[in-house]
Amino acid sequence: MFKQAFGSLLLLIVVQQVAAVEKTWCVYDPVGAQGDITRRLKEIALYAQRDQVNLQLKIYQHETEAIAQFNQKKCSGLVATNFNTRNYNAFMGSTAGVGFIANNTTAQHFIQLLNQPALRSAMQQGEYEVVGFIPVGMTYMMLKTPTLYKVTDLKNKRIGVLAEVPPQTALVRSVRAQPVAVSFDNAIKAFKSNQVDILPVPVYALLAYNLRKEFGESTRVINFPVVYAGLNIVIRAAEYPSDFGVNMRHWFAGQARVLVGQVIRWENRLPAYYWMDVSATEKQAYNVVIAKVRNQYSQNFFYDPRFVKLIKKLRCKDEPQYFECQIW
Repeated sequence: MFKQAFGSLLLLIVVQQVAAVEKTWCVYDPVGAQGDITRRLKEIALYAQRDQVNLQLKIYQHETEAIAQFNQKKCSGLVATNFNTRNYNAFMGSTAGVGFIANNTTAQHFIQLLNQPALRSAMQQGEYEVVGFIPVGMTYMMLKTPTLYKVTDLKNKRIGVLAEVPPQTALVRSVRAQPVAVSFDNAIKAFKSNQVDILPVPVYALLAYNLRKEFGESTRVINFPVVYAGLNIVIRAAEYPSDFGVNMRHWFAGQARVLVGQVIRWENRLPAYYWMDVSATEKQAYNVVIAKVRNQYSQNFFYDPRFVKLIKKLRCKDEPQYFECQIW
């Protein structure tokens, strides 16, 4: 009987090993293979083994390379920013919308909903499926001189924008500033070389730099979020087990607090010296400007209507004093 049981166990192990599929994800991590994002993905890869999927992570410090490899079908999964994955999934691409996710609490509550059956169809678009979302954090305006105290101070400033994200350009023009097209690959270089005066950036992207040495003694980060940055995990669903996406999103929903906690730790690592506050009055003025642009692009369906409806509810639950909550 022992031999029979041992033989059955061995057969089960062999069958599982044979059944396991090898898949490659092309990953954008601006910090590189030693970055916190890559370390988190290694945890996710261990979880994926439950579905008999062995993941190989190919790390790229240039997002354009990761996306190109995915489009060329060199990998069946892509980990890239919510700004540049909208073509694969409009719902999750809308997480990069201006003024939607305005704090880490709302981000956490959103991630906790990813495994809800009501959102399953929103995770799928054509051949693609989003199986997870890694929060990177709120994007703040970084500037070299602390001269930005009012919205009107933005006039004529050169502000970095992603050319492929029209609402960013519209937002900059709405305050009579000058949009300057940058990419994740050259944004920091553009800021260092004075091609832009202001660069919206998440704190995670700054951790590899000594801001004083790299950008100057007077470099500051405005403590007001413009958009929320994150990484969408997109797969070609047909190449994976049928319930792979559901199971992966279940992991993300359960780990939402941990994932957002990492973002908070990143932001806390930026010394208080660099943070620059603006008055409550000016924050309200910023919110009004952002709301106008966001609503314009919501009305023309640039942002997914299902996402807009959901995130409004979440934001007003977490931030009931927000001025639009009286009319939403």
